Amino acid sequence: MKTIIKYMLLCLLTVNIVVGQENKKPINLSNAEVTPYEIELTQNKTTHILFPSSIEYVDLGSSEIIANKVEATSNVLRLKTVKEDISPTNFTVITNDGKYYSFNATYNKKPTQLSYDLTKFEKQNSKQQSEVLFKDLGSTSPSLADLFMKAIIKKNKKELNIKSKNYSVEARLKSIYTQDGKLYFHISINNKSNLPYTVDYVSFKIKDKRTTKRTTIQEVALKPIRSYSDFQIINSHSKQDNVYMLDQFTLSDKQVLLIEANEKSGVRSLVLKLTKANLLKVKNISFLKI
Repeated sequence: MKTIIKYMLLCLLTVNIVVGQENKKPINLSNAEVTPYEIELTQNKTTHILFPSSIEYVDLGSSEIIANKVEATSNVLRLKTVKEDISPTNFTVITNDGKYYSFNATYNKKPTQLSYDLTKFEKQNSKQQSEVLFKDLGSTSPSLADLFMKAIIKKNKKELNIKSKNYSVEARLKSIYTQDGKLYFHISINNKSNLPYTVDYVSFKIKDKRTTKRTTIQEVALKPIRSYSDFQIINSHSKQDNVYMLDQFTLSDKQVLLIEANEKSGVRSLVLKLTKANLLKVKNISFLKI
């Protein structure tokens, strides 16, 4: 009896394996295809593509085309071929907002168009770009991070009152939000002077509070992952708001966070000092009811 049962189980197992193998079919990825843009390139003239955001990555499918960013910008790509009548090829571009662009490139001695504005094209055609995730953003997509930062500025909640003033220029930390292991710092700079204020850089660093003269001050620099705006010049009698995203961190009772805005070729430095108690006032991004 046991032998018969074993034989029946073996038969069933064999049938399942055979059926499973028969059911294995290749997966059709046609529905997942990223529809490429069609573009014509030539050797004697340069083609320019204007992207909605800064270019982060470019991959060329052939050494017969060359591409580089225009020096004075971060979102314009220029291309041309190295010789006449190249074979059809492709190239890929990923922008700072996580958008993925695919192009099919062919040679044409006299292209019908040499300049492309993808910002205008996407608005007119409602074309949805595929989106990639950047490692430093974790599970938050670039477009979602931008949405959070835009909402923080738009809502303009004043949860904190940490200020620094120097020669009629004032910096203020308005609020701190958290989401998915990231911290968002809402900072505004108000230039009440008659001179423009040019921001050289904004730095974040954790520093030990000085306790005695013999104490060695420890300092840890924190690098923002991204910011909402890349503004550099704040005109006289005007104000600029920005949001900086950093990886989540904490402070001990003996530490402070220093946020420093430095003026380029100037002395009007602004330093915002946060304690552990200030940092604990962080709000979840859901508080904004986006």
